[in-house]
Amino acid sequence: MVKKVIAREKLPELWAHLSAEGLLILPIQDGPVVLFQPWYAGADVRLDAVNSAVSPKDIFLPREETYLHYRCSGQQLELSAVKSEEPVTAFGLHPCDMKALEMLDRVFMDQDPPDSLYQKRRERTTLVALSCDKPDPFCFCNDFAVDPTDAPGADVMACLSGNSLRLEARTDQGKAMLERAGGLLGDDSGESVELKEVVTADFGLKLEGLPEDLKNRFDDPAWDELYKSCLGCGVCTYVCPTCYCFDVEDYGHAAEGERFRCWDSCMYGHFTKMAGGHNPRPERKERVRQRFMHKLQYYPETYGEIACVGCGRCLRSCPVNLDIVRVIKALGGEKVEQR
Repeated sequence: MVKKVIAREKLPELWAHLSAEGLLILPIQDGPVVLFQPWYAGADVRLDAVNSAVSPKDIFLPREETYLHYRCSGQQLELSAVKSEEPVTAFGLHPCDMKALEMLDRVFMDQDPPDSLYQKRRERTTLVALSCDKPDPFCFCNDFAVDPTDAPGADVMACLSGNSLRLEARTDQGKAMLERAGGLLGDDSGESVELKEVVTADFGLKLEGLPEDLKNRFDDPAWDELYKSCLGCGVCTYVCPTCYCFDVEDYGHAAEGERFRCWDSCMYGHFTKMAGGHNPRPERKERVRQRFMHKLQYYPETYGEIACVGCGRCLRSCPVNLDIVRVIKALGGEKVEQR
């Protein structure tokens, strides 16, 4: 197992080295928020940030991507794929986002055939996870068995320790990345870092048996009240690390154009509108119900666990506080003290 260490003041040298090898994505201060963005010289890298405003899922599922060009000439149709083979290093993902990535992998890769666009990005990306020791009041990942100090799926596990960043390779891909960094990294002493236990917010949620219980709650009166405050803005789906809805469209004209896909949201009125004009979820109530039933029942039925990692982004971002904690409690998923 390869263990390395680097002083914090030398991190800009490491960023420059990694960016020379390919695309380097880091949590960077962008105005009032932190976002995962490509590194540039002088970027304000925030490894100390609790969480980015938007999850790093767009590293693998971009907000918009053109993947096919077409050209027509008479009876001939020419198709050309848009390819990118640049290696990527995603540095600083917290364990909650790593857990969410595992959930996306099931959707996009554990199928036949897999989603090739997503799969290729995963294969060429080295994942450097960063332990989290300062959760804020919105974080509740402990409820979903996420250890904020560890990310089992990472190629490299990193932690801030005093004035240093310690790095531990966990895969061959991670080992190769550290070895290429050469003299920038020093050998770790080998002494284990005693990471303190990180306790996140306790909202009193009762999750055991919830997916099974919701099978009979489709017409629950709770939905009649929950949806009323929803603005339909879709911000919850965009910031969420486990939402993955997208749309596919063509842009151009009869002679030539391109096909692209982009993020979409089940909270939008036209999301389920069909070519004939019928819309099975025309009202906000149906759309709110669909979003949370997918998280709490449909995904667990297929993959065995609730599609939430307790990152707290929906709690931070929803302008009317219609977040997953509120919905779980409204549907009876709240711990009650026994008398």
